[in-house]
Amino acid sequence: AIDLTFRQARKQLQDGDIAVAVNTAETAWDRLPEPKFNWDVSKSYAIALAAIYRDAKQYDRGLALLQDLFSSGTVKSYQDRPYFIMGTIYYEMGDMINAKKWLGEADKISKGRCFREEPEKYRKFLMEK
Repeated sequence: AIDLTFRQARKQLQDGDIAVAVNTAETAWDRLPEPKFNWDVSKSYAIALAAIYRDAKQYDRGLALLQDLFSSGTVKSYQDRPYFIMGTIYYEMGDMINAKKWLGEADKISKGRCFREEPEKYRKFLMEK
């Protein structure tokens, strides 16, 4: 049910229903029992919600959620996705220093795989000098 709700939120966002999409995504996140970051799906749901926040231009909320995820101590050294999403939020905010830092870390962890099926602008930005 949580997966379906996040998919619904993504579709709403694509259709331009930004406020509804954010509300739907938050409803999905709220369905995950406490403690939020102790479940096997916690990272994927936190990342899904952070990406919705990014695309809805609610950058502070996305950053806060990902900072909570990192603070939880559950992000493993081989998991690039939280770093990548953090980098994309900073990129969209226009904070290129932090964008380069986080995207660079994701690139290092994933050996470039983090850019697959993602907008080319993130990879191009990181490759710029």
